[in-house]
Amino acid sequence: MSDSAGIRAIDSHSVHRITSGQVIVDLQSAIKELVENALDAGASTIDVRFQNYGLKAIEVVDNGTGIPSQDYDSIALKHYTSKLSSFDDLTRVLTFGFRGEALSSLCALSDGVTVTTATASDTPMGTILEIDRNGRVKSRNGKVARQRGTTVAVSTLFKPLPVRRKELERNIKREFHKTLNLLYAYALVPCSGDKGVRMTVTNQAEGGRKSVLLKTDGTPSLRSSVTALWGTRALDNIVNLDLSFDVEPDKVAVRRQSQGNPDREKILSSATNVKVQGLVSKFTVGGGRTASDRQFFFINGRPYNPGKVQKAFNEIYRTFNPNQSPFIVADFILPTHVCDINVSPDKRTIFLHSENNLLQALKVRLLIF
Repeated sequence: MSDSAGIRAIDSHSVHRITSGQVIVDLQSAIKELVENALDAGASTIDVRFQNYGLKAIEVVDNGTGIPSQDYDSIALKHYTSKLSSFDDLTRVLTFGFRGEALSSLCALSDGVTVTTATASDTPMGTILEIDRNGRVKSRNGKVARQRGTTVAVSTLFKPLPVRRKELERNIKREFHKTLNLLYAYALVPCSGDKGVRMTVTNQAEGGRKSVLLKTDGTPSLRSSVTALWGTRALDNIVNLDLSFDVEPDKVAVRRQSQGNPDREKILSSATNVKVQGLVSKFTVGGGRTASDRQFFFINGRPYNPGKVQKAFNEIYRTFNPNQSPFIVADFILPTHVCDINVSPDKRTIFLHSENNLLQALKVRLLIF
């Protein structure tokens, strides 16, 4: 950069494209955001549709609450959300989305975004919203028969970014496989609640037939979902995972995280009860799997990259069964104030307060499982 250029503000259009590329980094992050929006809308049915593995288009159809007409203009604007009103709300948020970045970013990074939506009072007629790359609604005149819910269609992902688009095209089969694996996690998410979600994933190959790749029946049972995804044999040697243990606070971490706030320091200084619920392979020789591909971790129902937690599970399991890996679906249920979900734009990384103490307590509890 030339010294004579000086320091000046980046224009808003460039800022939008730069930050959008950090939120939507690949095919799976695009799908993740749309599926989370559907879950946050209370959908009981979600259809994820790929055209040519997502290269041509992706579409997520739900039967959630729909979007009221007064919100049309703001649905794809940057940092517009119904989930937060202040930064402090982050310590209490239980929804998947909260940044207000997903649709805005998809608009900036694709060849077009169309939203078709209807609320309960709108049915049986839905409104078609065409949105430009700046997240502004350019047309709302289209009407179509539509029951309650929302459909978001994204065409030619990463077209405005030629290098990233070329990378997606070159690695599409691998990227699609990663995306499908992520969707298995979201197919298991609703099973931690009192209702299930019927999820279907299809791909329409270029010039080929439509294939059904994943399907659950909407039964609010984790075992039923596992059977729907992988067949009845998947439950062989599987037992319920139901742990409870207390985690003592890390005093140094408490002082750092409370930032001089006495009330917050008091909260963080208390022992935290953690529950872990789900399914796991029997801790016996021959009870596991040859691969570690079916391991899914959640915090309060939110899928996340487990890192050290996954390593702890596998280390303890291999003391019982050294040649295999366990099947794991583990949902860590803990107070929202002891984890930080606002770490990365894709929200897949979650920081746990006093993580080392949690890992030690988890290992002790697993040893007597």
